[in-house]
Amino acid sequence: MRRYGQLSLRTRIAAGVFAGLAVLVTVFGLLALRAISLSTTFALEERLHLAQISAEAVDDLIDHTAQQFEQTAAFAATWASEQQQGQVAQVYDLLAEFERIARFGPDGALLWEVPQPTEDARWAFGDDATVRDALGRLQTTILVPARGPASDDLIAILVTPLDRQDAAAGFLAGELRVSHADVSLLSLPEGEASLGSEIVDADGYIVFHSGGEEDFHADEHVRVLAPMIAEGRPGTAIHHEANGPDHVVAYYPFRLRPGGFVVEQTEDAALVLPQEMQRIMLVYGIGALLAASVAAWLHATSVVRPIRRLTGDAARMASGDLDHPIAVSRGDEIGELASRFDEMRVKLRTSLEESTRWAEELEHRVELRAREADERNRELHALNRIRRQLLAKTISAQEEERKRLARDLHDDSAQTLTAVLMSLSAAEGAIVADPQAARASLARSRSQLEMALTEIRKAIVDLRPSALDDLGLASAIRSYAEERLRPGGIKLSLATSGDERRARGPAATAIFRIIQEAVSNAAQHSAAANVRVSLDFERNQIHARVEDDGSGFDPASLRQPQESGRGLGLLGMRERAELFGGDVEIESRPGAGTSILVRMPLG
Repeated sequence: MRRYGQLSLRTRIAAGVFAGLAVLVTVFGLLALRAISLSTTFALEERLHLAQISAEAVDDLIDHTAQQFEQTAAFAATWASEQQQGQVAQVYDLLAEFERIARFGPDGALLWEVPQPTEDARWAFGDDATVRDALGRLQTTILVPARGPASDDLIAILVTPLDRQDAAAGFLAGELRVSHADVSLLSLPEGEASLGSEIVDADGYIVFHSGGEEDFHADEHVRVLAPMIAEGRPGTAIHHEANGPDHVVAYYPFRLRPGGFVVEQTEDAALVLPQEMQRIMLVYGIGALLAASVAAWLHATSVVRPIRRLTGDAARMASGDLDHPIAVSRGDEIGELASRFDEMRVKLRTSLEESTRWAEELEHRVELRAREADERNRELHALNRIRRQLLAKTISAQEEERKRLARDLHDDSAQTLTAVLMSLSAAEGAIVADPQAARASLARSRSQLEMALTEIRKAIVDLRPSALDDLGLASAIRSYAEERLRPGGIKLSLATSGDERRARGPAATAIFRIIQEAVSNAAQHSAAANVRVSLDFERNQIHARVEDDGSGFDPASLRQPQESGRGLGLLGMRERAELFGGDVEIESRPGAGTSILVRMPLG
């Protein structure tokens, strides 16, 4: 990529245009190749369809001839033995489809033939194993004897019994040959001199050849057709010949006899259209690419020349010459760019003239920035004062809490424990003299100890509610809020959602202290009748909301704590939330109650 960036603009433009044209030509080439492939497939399928039609015609001929031959055998069986030959000869002339009809006895001996043979031209298949095997069956058999000179142009031999119930009546056998039968199925399309048709046996050897070249060999397609014949499937193949042109071979199997029908044609004639398309695509594609490359180079040159002239004008401007205008000689984008350069030259000259005024403006702005800095300093001092007030309130609150706890322990727990000691002393003295009085004194001691225990537990809860560690955040909030709101007749509603077990550690304590402050404010200042607390334990954070229907207030008036300390509680709630990456949102207005939303991340 770095080496590409070092090339000249003309080279890159030409390369880009050439690459685009190459992609375009490639796309059209792929489409053309696809069309050539489809055309080739169509040509092969057309030959295969022709082979299919011819194979089905041969099957239809065999099937029709077999039916007529069965009727001939049934007709001959009604005549006496000496009259059968004459009757079969008449049928032979009428059918005109058999090369020869032979009559066999039940033992397979040849009795006579139609037409009457000469001494050296008797029926050639009397000793063929497949024929001998068929002479014992009580049904019509369609067979092809072993390959040999006599089997040339032989379509099939039909063997049928004279009596389907009794083999003793003998058999008729007929030769069906292409040269004798009216086989229009082997005719080829006119104008297709290179197209030929063949009938092949079960091994792929040619038994009949029609059309095309006369110089052929019976085994020339065996290697190509063997896989198709073995699998009994139709198909096409290209037969590559060492001493001649390649041929397209289409094979379709017979239904009623082994082997099939073959249509062959030279590859040049069969695929003339795809090959012509390929040549045209190659010649015109290369020519178009060369022409487009030359055009791209000329176009790049015409684009780069004015850019170079514009580059010289820009260098002149960079050296400080802003008085001479830039000549605009084109109306296209480059001319537009030159016009914009000239506008920039004018603006640069104007900017130099205004530099003095800018310096004065800069000095004025520096003074403004200094005043703004002083204002920010004052804000920082005010913020520090607020933080000091918050710290002082925190320390004061801690001291007040300690004093209250010491006073409660002194006034309540200590006095209660003193009374217990006195009761125990009285009970000790009265155990022997007055057991009844001793038991009463011990009962009073137990009651006083229970009272002292309750007071100590209350003090512990005020320091840190055990429910926060034992029962969780929701139970701790409910316990504190009910105890704080009940004396003022305020009703509490607490709702939770999600998995509370996620709220553990310092984040849960921070949430508790913030809600503790919000509930305390509602109890002291809101004059509310109802307070609602909702806790939503999400996967990564806690949402807590405290709402009351009290008198409300203006949050903007308490965004900064006052000198009297009012507003420090709200600021403490925000500070505590920010310490753990959370935030507090306060919504309220006079007469409309208050809503405090706390969002605190877990972890």
